[in-house]
Amino acid sequence: MARTRPDAEGSYPGVEGSLRATTSEKHDASPLAADDVASARAALAAPPNAPVRAGPRGRAAHALLVFALAFGAADSAHADHVVAVLSSDLGSYQEALEGFKESFNRAVPVWSLSAGVPEIEPGTRVVVAFGGTAALVQYPAHVALVYCMAPGTKVGSLKRGAPTVEISMLPRPEVVLANLVQLQTGLRRLAIFWVSPGVEPYIEMMARAAAPYGIELWRDKLGSATDLPERLRRLSRSADALWLPPDPLLVNARAFAVLKDFSWSNDVPFYVPTSGLVEKGAVASVSCGFRDIGRAAARAAQQALDGTVDRTEMYPEKCDITVNLTAAANAGLRTPVETLGRSDKVLP
Repeated sequence: MARTRPDAEGSYPGVEGSLRATTSEKHDASPLAADDVASARAALAAPPNAPVRAGPRGRAAHALLVFALAFGAADSAHADHVVAVLSSDLGSYQEALEGFKESFNRAVPVWSLSAGVPEIEPGTRVVVAFGGTAALVQYPAHVALVYCMAPGTKVGSLKRGAPTVEISMLPRPEVVLANLVQLQTGLRRLAIFWVSPGVEPYIEMMARAAAPYGIELWRDKLGSATDLPERLRRLSRSADALWLPPDPLLVNARAFAVLKDFSWSNDVPFYVPTSGLVEKGAVASVSCGFRDIGRAAARAAQQALDGTVDRTEMYPEKCDITVNLTAAANAGLRTPVETLGRSDKVLP
């Protein structure tokens, strides 16, 4: 298990100190009778104010055994040896971590790289990494790695002896396409620009999934974000819409402003991978919430513990649709009322 450090919401209470304090005292070392064990177990299951019925060894032995059983129960919460590692204390990582905790439903030590590089101890079985920096730490090869919130990051599993599972920040490609068609019923030509090699596999899956929806995918890999204005000029009005993948080498303030200006000036709707970018002026997003990404990471971590991992990438189960009505109007899009009614968030 990794050495624990306080997380952003406070420390995880360890029990080692209590154990050392207890074992340093002198207690009756004679064997405990069977009815002492039964009495102690009953006390753990009883209401807090229930009377204690000690066995023949007396209340001191009974109290010691209750502590020992309680300690064992508390320690078993960490018996699976799962450790969470955050790239930083960024709010999005914290939100994904909360989703992980809700779904995993067991106490997990949390380490933030802002406190230093984690020391993974031999008993650790699974590391859950939040963010690209945390995902790229060199963890022991025998430790399973589940990583999320790391767009454009790919961790190879060939040199690792344990499973490596990426949690996608996006819904399945067919889910994204199906919702884009509902948002824009006349969508036939969808242009995608990207820079990072790590996002290419998802774009290739989108291309394979596009035909059943009657969409032709125009894919254009850029050398850098500075190539974007020229590529957009070549595109002109040939595309019905633009979709921006979660590419850390392309998603920046300048590139976003260029895409937004092109969208509004040419009546070409501009779709993005997060609701936060919709608030800044994109038309809509089909995305996964950070908590849902954390919940998917919890499912992957449990599969790693159970030895049932059968894939290298998993998707969150739920997707959210956010629409910006002002941006849609500026981009010449009129979204069907029934689609707006199914959207999770509609901005004026």
